[in-house]
Amino acid sequence: MSSTLEVPSSKVPLPTLTPQAVPRTRPLSTRILHLLRRGHLYLGLALFPWAILYGFTAFIFNHPAVLSDLPVTYFTRADLVGTPLENPPSARDQAAALVAAINEKQKPLVPYVLGAGEVRHVNRDWIVGSVKVGPRSISVLYDPRTASGMMRETAPTKPAAEQAPFSTGPGEGAPTRGMGMGMAPMKRQTNGITLENNLIDLFKAAVPTLLERKRLPTGEVTVTMVPDLKFPVAAGDQAWTATYNPLTTVVSGVAGKDQSDLTFRNFLLRMHLARGYPGEINTKWFWAVGVDAMAIVLCFWGLSGLLMWWQIKSTRKLGFAVLTLSAIAATSLGIAMHGVLS
Repeated sequence: MSSTLEVPSSKVPLPTLTPQAVPRTRPLSTRILHLLRRGHLYLGLALFPWAILYGFTAFIFNHPAVLSDLPVTYFTRADLVGTPLENPPSARDQAAALVAAINEKQKPLVPYVLGAGEVRHVNRDWIVGSVKVGPRSISVLYDPRTASGMMRETAPTKPAAEQAPFSTGPGEGAPTRGMGMGMAPMKRQTNGITLENNLIDLFKAAVPTLLERKRLPTGEVTVTMVPDLKFPVAAGDQAWTATYNPLTTVVSGVAGKDQSDLTFRNFLLRMHLARGYPGEINTKWFWAVGVDAMAIVLCFWGLSGLLMWWQIKSTRKLGFAVLTLSAIAATSLGIAMHGVLS
């Protein structure tokens, strides 16, 4: 007896054969936009610390009380009630008084008359004074335009340092402006020390030849500023830090090792102002590279952000309005600042 095993039939779907998808190359414009977006993103991440540093240090430039090493006190017109500054003369009143005084002094045939133009204070914003109270000193800044200002305590005056036994005179101290711009020339002292093979004489002798080689006119060379030379000196058991300026020829010194009085706030502000490439590759040189990178990336951020904004159609109208208002505000403010600074 034979039996047949029947397998129940079932409908099994057959796989659908489709042609293999062939990857298509993206258009060049799409690839460029992709690179711009990625560059915008990763450069932002790379220079994030620089952006924070410049933003924060710019903020503390505008706000002297932030991270101040010593107290800052502000005062307004109300604080001046009962003082001689309660009702100060206006700028026009002072100008009119000056014209009257000139007429009184010179007695011209045709008296001078104050014109109808604007009368204003220029060049400096503040009247600045200082008050000495023992070792303490308080700077007082008064703005005659607003009849307000601030008082800021400065670092206590340090006691006179012990004179180094090898000192030939007081040192000049650190300059307050970079690159020596706007500073009076340093003066040579009569009791200093001049080295035979010194950099100043070599500099003055080399400059005329350098000018000739660069096809520039030559003339008398006057040296106005040189860097100091700082070095340790041992006098018996006492350690000193000596400073020599080749231009003033003065050698001065302080007891102990070289120390800095740089505060955290001044450190941040000086970093913000640091610029320029030194003659050798050192820390300042790499800092200058970072400053250039930040400047270039800021321009790139602006241009790439502008392009990315334009790609989003839903934001074009509002973005265009914001951009237009910003351009008008920046231009107007720039023109107004030119008038103030000039």
